[in-house]
Amino acid sequence: MKKWIVMIVISALLVVGCIFESRFINSSIDELSSNLKILQTKLDDSKDKIDYEEFVSLSENIHENWHNKLSGLKCLIWHSWVKDAEVGMARITVYISENDYTEASAEIASLQDYLAHYKSDFEFSIENIL
Repeated sequence: MKKWIVMIVISALLVVGCIFESRFINSSIDELSSNLKILQTKLDDSKDKIDYEEFVSLSENIHENWHNKLSGLKCLIWHSWVKDAEVGMARITVYISENDYTEASAEIASLQDYLAHYKSDFEFSIENIL
């Protein structure tokens, strides 16, 4: 009887851990996507000149915030998409500082698509559990 209780407790802890992991990963992705939308909106308002300190610092802050989240994400998972998102953020900052609206906008759109694709991999569903 004790074995069954221990097995049930361990199983319950694993399920709770998986739910926590899934929510943390998805909230991190949602936060980055939301910040990228804000950045894109601000860049759209000033297409001709985007190398203002305001835009560069906003991009750097988003990048730094994502970098800080990475320490928590690396404890839970390590996939190449995490590193690719980091590289994408670095590219966006460089394109903004070089006043290249087209490349910055394309990189933001690419990163948003990339995040949307990988977010579905971490949703808590029967398909992903199996």
